[in-house]
Amino acid sequence: MEKPLGSRYRLGDQLGTGAMGRVFAGSDEQGKTYAFKVLRDELVEDPELVARFLQERSILTGLRHPNLVGVHDLVVEGETVAIVMDLIGGGDLRARLSAEKTLLPAEVARIGAGVAAALAAVHQAGVVHRDVKPENVLMDGTVPRLTDFGISRLATATDLGRRSLLVGTPQYLAPELGKGLEATPASDLYSLGILLYELCCGVTPFAGQSTFAVIRLHESAMPGRPAGVPDQLWDVLCWLMAKRPADRPESAQQVATILDALVLELMSQPLVLPLTTPPKPVPLNETSLGTETVFGTPAPPPPPPRRPVTSPPPGRSTGVDVTPRRRRRKGRVVLTLFVVLAMLLGGWFVFRPTQSTGAAQAPAAPTTSAAPTPVPAVDAPSATTTAKPSVMPEVVGKKLADAQDTLPGIQVTTVDKIDATAADGTVIEQDPVAGAAIGGAVTLTVAHQAEVVYLDSVRPASGEWRDIKSTDIAGKNYLHAVGAGVDASSRTDLVEYNVSKGFRKFTATAGIDDNAIDSSLKVQLEIFADGREIFNKPVSFGAPVPVDLDVSGVLRLRFQWESVGGNQRLCCGGNYIVLGTAELLGLPGEVPTSTPTTTG
Repeated sequence: MEKPLGSRYRLGDQLGTGAMGRVFAGSDEQGKTYAFKVLRDELVEDPELVARFLQERSILTGLRHPNLVGVHDLVVEGETVAIVMDLIGGGDLRARLSAEKTLLPAEVARIGAGVAAALAAVHQAGVVHRDVKPENVLMDGTVPRLTDFGISRLATATDLGRRSLLVGTPQYLAPELGKGLEATPASDLYSLGILLYELCCGVTPFAGQSTFAVIRLHESAMPGRPAGVPDQLWDVLCWLMAKRPADRPESAQQVATILDALVLELMSQPLVLPLTTPPKPVPLNETSLGTETVFGTPAPPPPPPRRPVTSPPPGRSTGVDVTPRRRRRKGRVVLTLFVVLAMLLGGWFVFRPTQSTGAAQAPAAPTTSAAPTPVPAVDAPSATTTAKPSVMPEVVGKKLADAQDTLPGIQVTTVDKIDATAADGTVIEQDPVAGAAIGGAVTLTVAHQAEVVYLDSVRPASGEWRDIKSTDIAGKNYLHAVGAGVDASSRTDLVEYNVSKGFRKFTATAGIDDNAIDSSLKVQLEIFADGREIFNKPVSFGAPVPVDLDVSGVLRLRFQWESVGGNQRLCCGGNYIVLGTAELLGLPGEVPTSTPTTTG
């Protein structure tokens, strides 16, 4: 039985319940269906807290991404607070994992890339999710879509919410959150690493422990490696699950790019056998990223895999060095054993018992051997450590690696940008500006030369262009053109592409071909990115229209046109709306290695 919610909505059947509230199906006054999360009373009993939550309405409702469950509205009616979201019918990732036990490594990478891309959109909006877990990833067919990205902030402001999050999700809790520190985007990346670990083998790395024991293990131990996890995927998981936030990847977008590139590499890898209990956790002083173990040696947490360049090179390289370093690891083990032996011998000489405890000790006999060189503690800071700067230096124009070297101890977030005017890999923008005080993090925008894919080489998913190859608009010739026949009576027509989220920009020149028989023809051209209109302009004879659009993260790109003027007697052939030199531009490593042709 339906019941009203506010003035616009009606609630239907309950779909589920959780720590934060209950989820209902429902619809608006036009009959469009949604999911409604009605928050628990205890979470919204503070009016000031609810008011602050509602102030973020524009942020939450403005977030749109193919891998996010969109938030459309926040409703407050009396003491009821509800979030109006997309209705996804495919169940959550927990249900899939329960049914399949483990997922293929390639599928783990594919889903992980989608969730990471969603987190990138959330983080860019200034929101930290705080509760990444399988229950919060809904499966829209094969597409993972992250949900509840606005609720956890509300929950952590209440005692009940904090208890619910802590008790309900300690398996995915980043070490710094267990210590009561503030959540950051790096905290979400740690939780993503735990989620992907679970997709690989069926259990979280610290499963079966008490809440306190799990939190302690997150701080003090690295997960044991399940047998069968491919090396390149395991390296990414270890990087995500690094104990220190600064040792994790620089951004969720970087993770998405790497995992997306790994999908093809992992296609031949078999399922990992499902586990009922995880491998034994490895204390931090007993582990490296290799297979060798040295016991009893004080050591820092294991280093993450070598960080990839911000944009992997062409060929969809992951940028992560996944080649086993067996010889180096063995060398490190031998060296470590030598250091341990030297420390033990040194300690014996210092603390060895004297022959008589009561008599004064005789001076040591002179010796010709040199005194042993003191062995520095592993954790001792290097004498050459550079101090953390307090004022932002000028790094625009520097190569990214050089810029990072001038910012020791600072969390650097990089933003890739296509820019043909700057040298590849150089910093073109910085935040904060030079001379300003530095907080805990800086953002550097890095220029990259674009890879170009001409639209006439991409097969549409639906609709088709005429085979014209070149066109003349206002006397100028354009190659790599696409076009369609139109006249004054033409109805709406379209061509749609699956561009696989692999491009950043689309550029072209729109116009009516100079050979048109109707010089009074006018056509309205619209372009949509995943259903969102990003271009809408009239195109007339003799008047070229530049098209320069941001298509970052876009899966489906649709071109749509309709005649809005012209001579009705000049019809039935001879007129073309055209896109001259139509180009899809992307960053190396993001552009698909084969032309996207997926239909449907």
